[in-house]
Amino acid sequence: MATATIALGKIRQARASGTPLPEGAAATVDGTPTADPEEAVMPLPLGGAKGSGMSLAFELLTSVLVGAPIFAAFHSDDPQGRGHRRNALIIAIDPAAYGDVDAFTAAVDATLGTLKGLAAADGAEGVFHPGERSAAVSVRLAEKGVPVAAKVWRELTESADKLGITPPEARSQG
Repeated sequence: MATATIALGKIRQARASGTPLPEGAAATVDGTPTADPEEAVMPLPLGGAKGSGMSLAFELLTSVLVGAPIFAAFHSDDPQGRGHRRNALIIAIDPAAYGDVDAFTAAVDATLGTLKGLAAADGAEGVFHPGERSAAVSVRLAEKGVPVAAKVWRELTESADKLGITPPEARSQG
């Protein structure tokens, strides 16, 4: 689970398309919040100080504990430090160890049902549980294709030409 307001990939996409970032999503090298994707070097944590603490806990569990620290390496002078590392920590919990599995499943369903029954904020499409919107986006992108900024598409086709491979088929924006 990402604990930042925006992913590094979204910052790169905004930089490529010339689109400003949401206010409070990223910071410059000196820690100043910025909406300028050209100046942004790191995403800011969700939820201010409390979110920062949660982000640190996740870093320690999912990166440092498994031997692939990201944060310290990313902020070091080592050019290798910015390389992406694939990290994972899997925590398996057996609900049966805590009680009746059917009762647990019913309680989860009731919790999600209550969440979905809450009134949406003004202007919001609804109340969503984690993963619900991204699942809908995945379905839409599978049907209609993935939008790619013109600059990124040019770079992809130039790279494909250099490598002697056929780029993916482009679909119209319609």
